[in-house]
Amino acid sequence: MTRSRLHLLVITTWVVMKASAQDPQFSQWYAAPQYLNPALTGNTHQDRIALNYRLQWPGVQPGYETYMAAYDHRFSTVNAGMGGMVLRDKAGTSGLTTTTIGLNYAYEARLNYKRAIRFGARMGYTMRGVDPSGYLFADQVIRDNAAVTIEPNLVQRINYLDLAGGALYFSERFWAGLSVNHLNRPNTSLMIDGDARMERRTSIHAGYRFSTNGQHYSKSETRMTVATHYKMQGKWDQLDLGWYIDHKQLTGGLWYRGLPMVKAYKPGYGNNEAIVAMIGYTTENQLRLVYSYDITISKLSMRSAGAHEISLIYEWPKQVKKRKHRIVPCPKF
Repeated sequence: MTRSRLHLLVITTWVVMKASAQDPQFSQWYAAPQYLNPALTGNTHQDRIALNYRLQWPGVQPGYETYMAAYDHRFSTVNAGMGGMVLRDKAGTSGLTTTTIGLNYAYEARLNYKRAIRFGARMGYTMRGVDPSGYLFADQVIRDNAAVTIEPNLVQRINYLDLAGGALYFSERFWAGLSVNHLNRPNTSLMIDGDARMERRTSIHAGYRFSTNGQHYSKSETRMTVATHYKMQGKWDQLDLGWYIDHKQLTGGLWYRGLPMVKAYKPGYGNNEAIVAMIGYTTENQLRLVYSYDITISKLSMRSAGAHEISLIYEWPKQVKKRKHRIVPCPKF
C-alpha cells in the first residue's frame, strides 16, 4: 500500500464520519408534495397515496437510491390537512443510509373564494447509519489489511429530531411557496463528540397554469403549466425551470436544472446539471403513473447514466365540480 493510497483512505474515512449531509432530491418534485413543502399536506379533495422511487447515476454502480411513501388527508370542515411520510436514501456502496419518518400538518386560511394561504409544519425523526464493512479504514491497512476496524470514534447509527415549516399562496391558476427544512439544524456526525450540523435547506417554488386551445381554463382539456423550483442548502444551490402539458389523460414535460449564469461554488465550477424529460398517464380511476429521465449535462457526462424516477399517485374520491372548496392547482405529477 503506497503512502498516497493510505492518505486517500484516511481522507475518505474522515469524510464519511464527519461531513455534513445533503438532502436527496426528486426531479418530479410535485409528486412528493409533503417532502417539498409541508404546507401542501392535504391539498387534495380528500385522500392521497404517493409512492416515489429514484435511481441516480446507475452508471456509477450501484448508484444512489431514494424511496418515499406518503399518505395525506384533507379535513375540509376545519380547512386542515394531516399526513405522514417515510423517506429512505441509500448512498452508493458505502452502506450510508438515511431514513426519515415525518408527520405533517397544514392549515388553510381563505382570503376569498379564489385565493388562500396555507401554512404547514413537519416533525420528523431520522435514523442515519453506516455499515463499516463497506469501508477500508487506515488502521486496517496498517494492521496488514485486518478484517475489522478498531476505529474508536466511529458511531454506526445515530437518531435525531428534524423540524421543517412552510407556507404557500395560491389562486385559481397561480401558486408560490416557501419551505425551510432542518430548522433545528440536527447534528448528523457519525463520530463520538463530532459536530456536523445539517445545513438548513430552503425551497422556493412557483407555477402558473393556463389553457392552450383558446377555451376557458376550467373547460379546457389541454393545459400548460410553467413552474420553477429553487433550492439552497449551505453553499449549494440549484434551479429547476420548465413546463409540462396535460392533454386529457396524458402528461409530458421538459425541465432544465442548473444555474448557468450564477456560480455559488468555487470559480470555474459550471453550475449545469441535467435536462429532465417526463411522461405520464392518468387512468379513469385517478391513478397516475409518471416516469422521468435526467439527461446529464454536467462534467459527469453520460457515463453516470443520468437518473431514472418513477412516481405512482392515487387520489380519491373522484373530483366533483360542485365542491365548495378549491384546492391548490399545483402540478399533479
